[in-house]
Amino acid sequence: MATNKQAQMFSELTHSRRSTRDFLDTPVAPELLDEVLQEALSAPSWSNTRPYRVAVATGEVKERISQKLLGRFDDIMRTRSPKLRTRLKGGLSALSLLRSDFRIPITYPDDLRARQVQLGKALFSHLGVARGDVEARNEQIRRNMRFFGAPVGLFFFARKGMGVYSPLDAGHFMQTLMLSAKARGLDTCAQGFLAFWSGPIRDEFDVPEGYKLLCGMSLGYAAESHTNEFVPPVTELQDIALPLSQK
Repeated sequence: MATNKQAQMFSELTHSRRSTRDFLDTPVAPELLDEVLQEALSAPSWSNTRPYRVAVATGEVKERISQKLLGRFDDIMRTRSPKLRTRLKGGLSALSLLRSDFRIPITYPDDLRARQVQLGKALFSHLGVARGDVEARNEQIRRNMRFFGAPVGLFFFARKGMGVYSPLDAGHFMQTLMLSAKARGLDTCAQGFLAFWSGPIRDEFDVPEGYKLLCGMSLGYAAESHTNEFVPPVTELQDIALPLSQK
C-alpha cells in the first residue's frame, strides 16, 4: 500500500512535468538516456506486444533531420507569398513532400476546439507574440523543428494492423518515458509537428515495414527562461468525467 509520502512524491513529479520549449544544449549522457528508455518499457502493453519503435536522434543525425524538416516547412510558407511564382513553386514542392504517416487534424472538432484556441492564446500571449504577427508565429513553429534547442530528438513509430491499440501502447510508453526523464532531472516536449514528414526520419533510421511515424519528442535539460515559465490552462475533472445516463 502506498504511503502518504509516496503519493506526495508522485503528485509532485506528475505536476512538475510540463511541455518544455527552451532547452540547454547540455548533452545527455547515453547511459542516462538508456535508463529512461528502459524504465519506460515498464508501461502496460496490449498482450505485452510492445507494438511501437523509438528512434533516438542526436548530434549530426538530429541536425540533418532538423534542416530537412525546416526546409519542408519553409516550402509550405512560400505558398502564402504575395508573388504568384513563389506561391506556385512552394506549393508544388510542399505537395510533393507532405508525407505524414497518420492524418494530422488541421481543424479540431467543435467540442475540442475551445481548448485548443484557449491554449494557443495563452501560449502566444506569454511569449509576447501578437495575434497578427504571422512572422513571429511561424518562427515559434519553426522552433519545434529545431527541437527547441534540445540535444536529443525522439521519434515514435506505431505498428499497423492493431487499430488504435498500437498508438495507445505508444502513448503509455511515452508518458512513462516523460515521467522517468523528469525524475532524473530531464525535461521533455511531445511534438506532433515532428511527425508532419516521416521521410527525413526514415532517411536516417532503418524503420521496419509496417511502422508509421506517430509523434516526436524533444528531451534534455530545461533552460531557466521566461518561455519555460508558461503554465497551460488547467482542465478540471468535471470537464472530462461522464455523467450517468438519463435513459
